[in-house]
Amino acid sequence: MKIQGFILYKIFYDDIVVYVGRTKQPLQTRIRGHLSSKPMHRTIDIDHVSKIEYAEFSTEADMNLYEIYFINTIKPPLNIDDKCRDNLTVTLPDVEWKTFKTDLWEKWKNELSNKKSQAEKDWKRFDQITEDIRIIRNAYKMGSLTQEECYQERESLNQEREMLYKSLLGG
Repeated sequence: MKIQGFILYKIFYDDIVVYVGRTKQPLQTRIRGHLSSKPMHRTIDIDHVSKIEYAEFSTEADMNLYEIYFINTIKPPLNIDDKCRDNLTVTLPDVEWKTFKTDLWEKWKNELSNKKSQAEKDWKRFDQITEDIRIIRNAYKMGSLTQEECYQERESLNQEREMLYKSLLGG
């Protein structure tokens, strides 16, 4: 089921609301953006999410008003913008919250876990390359590699390190 319109949503870690957001795009698309660190999305850790609730509004203005209202009454830790230091003096009517569920949740978890595992492997390899270069230098000094072999091995490792660096840092 596609949930789309003027949507306000709350993301929970255990029983704590950690983020309040709004969207006009399909809610599933917006949530997926949070999980994969897309631009203009607060990054959310899928392993900590216990539930997501959403409310639908008939106008964009209502959605925007309620977002600011809930950010300032709940004060979720991941909402760093739109918080006021003082407390609100108005109360808005309650809204009906529904639980967001998607069959894709487990698939998303697996994808993110695999991506995280690959990144960890890539960082280990990145760190190992420095050690490999040191070993090649020593092999050259000991005479078991020629200068040309040493240069080629180092050049290959430096290219691999550069490729990993770009991949890991998104460049």
